[in-house]
Amino acid sequence: MTARTLLFLTPTVVLAACLGLVLVIVGTKVARTRRERRTAALVAPYRIDLLAVSAGEDDDGSHRARLAQADGPGRDALDEAMTTLLGKVRGTPADHLAEVLHAHGAIDRAMDDLEHRSSVRRARAAQLLGLCHIHRALTGLAAALGDPTPEVRASAAHALGLIGNPAVARRVLDAVGTSHPIPAGAAADALEGMGTGISEALRDALHDASPTVRTVAAQVSGEGAFTRSTPRLRELLTHDPDLTVRETVAEALAHLGRAEDVEVLARHTAGEQPTPLRRACVTALGELGEPSAAPLLAALLDDADPRLAEQAATALLCLGTVGREALGDRQGPAADTARILAQLRTAQAGTS
Repeated sequence: MTARTLLFLTPTVVLAACLGLVLVIVGTKVARTRRERRTAALVAPYRIDLLAVSAGEDDDGSHRARLAQADGPGRDALDEAMTTLLGKVRGTPADHLAEVLHAHGAIDRAMDDLEHRSSVRRARAAQLLGLCHIHRALTGLAAALGDPTPEVRASAAHALGLIGNPAVARRVLDAVGTSHPIPAGAAADALEGMGTGISEALRDALHDASPTVRTVAAQVSGEGAFTRSTPRLRELLTHDPDLTVRETVAEALAHLGRAEDVEVLARHTAGEQPTPLRRACVTALGELGEPSAAPLLAALLDDADPRLAEQAATALLCLGTVGREALGDRQGPAADTARILAQLRTAQAGTS
């Protein structure tokens, strides 16, 4: 085949590929629209019952009974609609929708679908089991944290957070540091849904070999006010080899720390420390709110790093009267920025 022939064929091939892609997109959209219309038509006879149950206006259970009696394609369409509603309602209406799904056998099918060959089915099963708070699904959902498909892993983590059983907290933390990890944010959200029972798992995870696991454990410790993590957090701030872990620890100590942590954080604002860590510790000192940090923060107003100097000025404002006095009549961009922020806050407080 000559070069001229290739040049002639190339635009034709590209055009054909583009046309094929357009046809696939259009076909997918048409199929989805048809499916949505069919589902809506199947659900239509039960719409009043769905609205009554989801609104908590089914005191005599008559609407639930009609929903429970659905079968065939109508039942499947209802199950899909009720699963969607479960993500929007809480309390008794959610419990009643879950009862109907139980009656339809949807929970048992979801348990089986956790091992289905279709990743879409596995993800949907995890979502349903979480929304219905099925505790007997804990083992299967914990196993799904290692699923090869990211969407399934994320759905399993979310489901475990909804169920809220702290018994699987360590499994969630471990899943962050594997070769097929769950997102750190998804893990943190799941752990926060498990309550105070995760305290021991968090302390253990702060010793984990994976820096990502340590980071998540530090983040959740701070956001959840798990004070038993504090001694280990102080150690990590000084000795952890991973900078992201140390920054996260500084943020956690801002929520958990006490007066003695001013000195701990202050050591890591020194010039020889990595810049991101210095900035994190300065911000943490402001959020900690201890007046004894004022002299250190005032000294940092002249730091060679202008961003850190601005953060020090902002941190001083967080300390209230003591911080404003330390700011005093100091000159320079950082101090000027702090005074502007103080004026803005005063103006906002006056209009609120």
